[in-house]
Amino acid sequence: MRLKIMTAVVALVVCSAAHAKCMRETFGATICGQGPCSNDRNGQVFCAAERYGTAVRDGQGEIVCGLGRCVQDILSGNILCSREPGGDAVRTLDGVRCLGGCEPATPAHCERVIVE
Repeated sequence: MRLKIMTAVVALVVCSAAHAKCMRETFGATICGQGPCSNDRNGQVFCAAERYGTAVRDGQGEIVCGLGRCVQDILSGNILCSREPGGDAVRTLDGVRCLGGCEPATPAHCERVIVE
């Protein structure tokens, strides 16, 4: 019975890790997250907490993330993201339009899971 439980736990961990995105930092640690990853100006890696989210470097070189796709508003310079997980965001002549509405990219939607 214990073997069946252990096998089920290992299968769950392997399946969830298969969907994670990972990236190696400048100093050697591997960082993973549910979504895409990017490194900041110091080489630290941050990943989007949502599988179809976005992790992007802002004007100060810090990583900010969104629940969906993020684009920079050319008029304001702000990075805006879809409020919907996996939602799209596009630039228009009037600014940025997002599925489900737009919100600013934020470090709160990022994660860092250290593997090594």
